[in-house]
Amino acid sequence: MAKEVKLATGMDYAPYANPGSLNGGAITEIVSVIFSEMGYRPNLGYYPWNRAINRVDRLKSDAAFPFAHTVDRDEKFFYSDPIHYIKLSVFQSSVQHRDYTKPEDLIGLTNCEPLGYKTEIELVDLIETRQIDQFRADSIEDCLQGLASGRADFVVLSPSVAWVAARKLWNDKATDIINEENVPLKTSTEHLIISKKHPHGQGMIREFNATLLRLKESGALQEIWIKHLGKDGHPLM
Repeated sequence: MAKEVKLATGMDYAPYANPGSLNGGAITEIVSVIFSEMGYRPNLGYYPWNRAINRVDRLKSDAAFPFAHTVDRDEKFFYSDPIHYIKLSVFQSSVQHRDYTKPEDLIGLTNCEPLGYKTEIELVDLIETRQIDQFRADSIEDCLQGLASGRADFVVLSPSVAWVAARKLWNDKATDIINEENVPLKTSTEHLIISKKHPHGQGMIREFNATLLRLKESGALQEIWIKHLGKDGHPLM
């Protein structure tokens, strides 16, 4: 019988990781397929993001995904090669929004950030010097509701994630309520992480990366992306 590997991910990251999505979401399926190819039996748990990463830090889960690099995380975790290349866009209210071309255009506004998300480096200094206000909400949907109510002025999200959540809230009226700026804040990468305290962490990361590359080159991962996001929706790998 294959050895169990305990995996942790978030609960509100459709179409990438979400218990209500097909096979748990695109990235969930990719990670599960990779570990199955490695000879493991994936045991998947969905948690609030902070709890997911804390489970890995405490060795209650073997690995978590998808997470971006931060200084704090880099001290504690091994990272896989990128499993997702992601565009991060600025979303504002469709009724009242400011033209955006660069982070400084957001000075004087209030940002909402879902719990467990990292503050993008382009905004850190502006927030720390209080040129941008920030508050944290429990979920992506709560932040989008904040835009609609006027409590927040902008949210930084992956477009795929934002529009799935917005359509869940407002159906076809979503584009009348929130607006995605044409210029993205940045592009980023997301990874599988394993604690540096894990006794087999480095070896698992090396094998994960080798299997990821092999499945990428075979076209198997592209087929998963297309299944979830359509033939024009899969990210550059």
